[in-house]
Amino acid sequence: MFTDFTTVPRAGEAVTELVRMSREEPLPNRYIERLQAGELTMDGVTGLVGVTHKCHPAEITGFASVMARFPTRSNTEFLANMIHLINRAGPKLDRVIAAVGLDEQTLAHWPQDPRAWEVASFWGRMALLGTAAQAALALYWDMANYFPDSDRMLDLLADSGLPVPEEFTWYYSGGQSDELERQALLVVEEGIAAGESTDDMVFAARQMQEAIGGYWEAAARSRPPAGRPPSGQPARGI
Repeated sequence: MFTDFTTVPRAGEAVTELVRMSREEPLPNRYIERLQAGELTMDGVTGLVGVTHKCHPAEITGFASVMARFPTRSNTEFLANMIHLINRAGPKLDRVIAAVGLDEQTLAHWPQDPRAWEVASFWGRMALLGTAAQAALALYWDMANYFPDSDRMLDLLADSGLPVPEEFTWYYSGGQSDELERQALLVVEEGIAAGESTDDMVFAARQMQEAIGGYWEAAARSRPPAGRPPSGQPARGI
């Protein structure tokens, strides 16, 4: 998590407020909780792939829309890099989908849990109604939470005894980028300097964090697709 706020002091204050909110009103990660309790089965592993599949098209469309609406140099650079990051992840996700025995026809409507679509819904709203600075702080906070949680998930899965495909581990490992987070904070700083409401930016970032919580919970509670039997024993508790 990039925390050098020397050149972006007001954006740093917004991040400090988000940290305070997360400390005082934490949003749990139900996926990690189920792993720690030994309650997650391979259905949860497959479910995470299904939920991730819902995010990519909405993220790319949302980023592109905000970039087109606010084509400043810093916002264009940041969101073009984010689009490249997500687009480059597509072929990797395709290999994970195949490794867990899913296909595009099944994924079109599975998982059916509405929480599986919360990240997509967030970016649909942001594409139409959000500002560049709101989107940037939301993405900074997304990266600051999602990547450490993914690393923690992989550590727990490694000790769980679940037969997780190596493609899954490869896809969900790494990803954190100080440079992308720095670019996000620059867009936030510029938005604040232009008179935008910091409260609105923080609210958007908190909504993003809640959407990510829905993403993890939908994956944790996934049931197998129709016609596919439930997986075997749950993970060992940690």
